[in-house]
Amino acid sequence: MPDMRPSFQFDDMFNQSFTPKFHVLEWMPIGKSWSILAHLCGDGVYSTIGANGDIVLTNVDGTEPTVFLSGSKVTTAQGTRIPFFKFLVSPDEKYVLLATNGRKQWRYSFNATYYVYNMESDKLTPLLESVDELGIQHVVWAPVGHTLAYVQNNNIFIYQEMNQRRQITFDGAPNIFNGIPDWVYEEEVYKTTSTLWWSPDGTAIAFLRFDESNVPEYHFSLYMDNQLDAQPYPRDVMMKYPKAGFPNPTVNLHVYSLKSAIVPTEAQPLGPVGLNSVFEPDNTIIAEVAWVTVDSQELLVKIQNRVQNHEKLVLVNPSTLAGKVVREWDAGKEDGGWIDMQQKIRYLAPSKAVPQGGYLDIGNNHGYSHIALYTPIDNPTPKWLTSGEWEVTALDAVDQTNGLVFFTSTEKSSIERHLYSVTMDSAERKVLTDVSQPGYYSASFSAGAGYYLLTYGGPDVPWQKVKKVTDGNFNIDVENNPELRATLNATQIPTRRWSTVNLNGHECNYMEYLPPGFSPDQKHPVLFHVYGGPGHQLVDTTFQLGFDAVMSAVEKLKYVVVVVDGRGTGYRGRAFRISVVNQLGKVETEDQIAAGKHWQTLPYVDPDRVAIWGWSFGGFVAAKVTEADSGVFRAAMSVAPVTDFRFYNSIYTERHMNLPSVNLAGYEATAVSNMTGFNNLDYLLVHGTGDDNVHVQNAFVLLDRLTLAGNHRYKSHFFTDSDHSIRSHNANHEIFWLLAETLWESMGGYVAPAHHH
Repeated sequence: MPDMRPSFQFDDMFNQSFTPKFHVLEWMPIGKSWSILAHLCGDGVYSTIGANGDIVLTNVDGTEPTVFLSGSKVTTAQGTRIPFFKFLVSPDEKYVLLATNGRKQWRYSFNATYYVYNMESDKLTPLLESVDELGIQHVVWAPVGHTLAYVQNNNIFIYQEMNQRRQITFDGAPNIFNGIPDWVYEEEVYKTTSTLWWSPDGTAIAFLRFDESNVPEYHFSLYMDNQLDAQPYPRDVMMKYPKAGFPNPTVNLHVYSLKSAIVPTEAQPLGPVGLNSVFEPDNTIIAEVAWVTVDSQELLVKIQNRVQNHEKLVLVNPSTLAGKVVREWDAGKEDGGWIDMQQKIRYLAPSKAVPQGGYLDIGNNHGYSHIALYTPIDNPTPKWLTSGEWEVTALDAVDQTNGLVFFTSTEKSSIERHLYSVTMDSAERKVLTDVSQPGYYSASFSAGAGYYLLTYGGPDVPWQKVKKVTDGNFNIDVENNPELRATLNATQIPTRRWSTVNLNGHECNYMEYLPPGFSPDQKHPVLFHVYGGPGHQLVDTTFQLGFDAVMSAVEKLKYVVVVVDGRGTGYRGRAFRISVVNQLGKVETEDQIAAGKHWQTLPYVDPDRVAIWGWSFGGFVAAKVTEADSGVFRAAMSVAPVTDFRFYNSIYTERHMNLPSVNLAGYEATAVSNMTGFNNLDYLLVHGTGDDNVHVQNAFVLLDRLTLAGNHRYKSHFFTDSDHSIRSHNANHEIFWLLAETLWESMGGYVAPAHHH
């Protein structure tokens, strides 16, 4: 019988009923017995925002959820409800910080207006004297009590006990950032809005200060500026953006003690921690800062050289501001590769399992990322808690009382993620998820690590449950996505399959989307979807119903869509990752071409109709594949590609390519510069004009090269004001329409070859 169900359509990829729901549980700190309600004291209490704006606390023990703060109480003096998008409860549960009026800055950063709700007096007051003041850039409670640190106008303020405000930096300016990262550190190092860390006892604060005065400016225009009516003069956005080989922001570490008699002033600011002897100031990246103490006595700082192939860990005494190097790794000397950027250090207080205390980190154990235990803190030699030809992808939680570390790894398969625990004393490993079935899991643990929200992300319909570490039968359903399952049962969607293929002597992971009703004796056009960036992974077992599924499912298209992770991609060990060092785009391109040639030989593939597309680094690879002129591909599409790494940011680029002054030939080979191949396939170039990350300059320079070469087989399309995600106004819908339409014109579909070939 023919399948009469409708197939997955273009508009379905934007339809919420095809999107799995995921919930975030904010686990509460373990309360004290004076907490408002006794049953909300232990481990396993989480908070959520209810539909009516109430903050609700739920104990996993099954008692009735309790309204902690009713949304109806969050009002202005005039009685208007204040819609908040984020809340932070003070560790002593006496105050709640509420964020409203959020304004996005870059990928992670935003400004917002904050209010403080006093749970005892039921009063709501603005955090700042005047609500009209410029927004707050970052705010964080101390780990105990109810003292706040916040950043406004690039300066740090401490609000003690909700009655005393103290400004602790005074030089905040457009070029000087205190406690928050500048653009490049936000995007490439910390991937968050904060570079400010409270000591565990709440008596001191460590923070980074960035000075980007010497970083050159990049300008772009916003023509619509989020409005529907354009102004006669576009808004000019100036950003400090260090490109490869140009000056980076200089970074210093500072520590302020609330117990200190010295209060910083404009005339006498805080002095920095002396780290200049570690690497020269212009050759220094501060990659991680972690308190390794129960109080505020010791701080561990991970410092890398500018090209990130040499790192030193410095143990700092905050009261003397002196530091000593306790371990280092010169990867450049050892294997020529870079050191991955990650912040994974976790302090371990002295306990039965670790009598002298220490810390956990993720390090390189015989070429794979594994959990290292350093004890005592200044011991340079790790005790490895995990080892083998697989990688640890996340350190999820530590239960010091029971000596357990919870982590996620690729031990079962590099395209799956499973949850494990390991003992700190004997390195005994136990799996907590079902490894008999393919699965991509992640977990978020309660404060005492007794419970966790387990998220199953695919390949089947995603679900979420709360689990208890000591009781395998304990289950609370948080989300089962029944509507999604029902919708899928009524729809024809592609089948996905995963395997490996040998390309240029290396086993590479791939996944294929096969059209509904697929039969291997009918010929289909093929679309390769590539990313290929160093350390990244596109082939995995997560639930996915996006553009690739549309190209495979739509009746008249029925493409076989292939995703191959070649050399350079992640979670396959260090040697596989760093094989691209100093030559981005070379082996990545060779592997995609080899994959194209392999698929051309398969019985269900029309060898004359093979295309490739990618976004960002994937757009770069699609352009390099075009340049390579292999004769394999009939069409290629690049969205927001880098076309010359001299135009990309220093921290990412130099990590993989070294400095242009050191590796000029490498940079020249990496740039898309030979236009001959662009005559031999249909090429589409797409970019957003407001891209702060991969500048539209990349597209304009490639267009100029195509123009000079007199090339007539390309099309280009620009999306007004869109950033790297191409979402401004209606752009996200339109870009995918453009990609599908371009493929249809160039390649045709299952029902008909393209008309103009």
